[in-house]
Amino acid sequence: MLSEVDNARKLMVLLSDEGFTEALTQAEDLVDDVNDTLDRVERIEEEAAEAVKDADRTMRAVDRRLEKVDRTINLLEAKIEAGFSLAFFVFAVNVYLAGDRFFAAGLFALGLLGAGQLLVTIRNIPQVEKLWAAVRYLLDRVGARNADRRDRDAEP
Repeated sequence: MLSEVDNARKLMVLLSDEGFTEALTQAEDLVDDVNDTLDRVERIEEEAAEAVKDADRTMRAVDRRLEKVDRTINLLEAKIEAGFSLAFFVFAVNVYLAGDRFFAAGLFALGLLGAGQLLVTIRNIPQVEKLWAAVRYLLDRVGARNADRRDRDAEP
């Protein structure tokens, strides 16, 4: 019991020491400052997360616009390729009628190459891809109906 009284007396002396109380007060102030700083950091993190979401939405919008530009460029390419192919065929006919068969054959071959590339470009245009998807769907539906009819007709 004497040791407990001695410990209590030492604690009272320590708590009555002005330097110790000031150190405790400074520690409490430091903890408050740290809490304030952490609150600011959390707000900044939330603002940064919102900024990232805004940037992501903006990038998706830019991607959609770029897709539209790409489709427009594909259409322009298709028109230019069609014009060049047609011009090669017309020049090939003119040169053939003028009597130069080899040059006409070369121009005709260039027209065929351009027409082949035109077909590839047209096939890759999104509107054409959607059209082909619709045609495939219709053919599948018609094929399914025909298969149903054959199954019914085959039943005894």
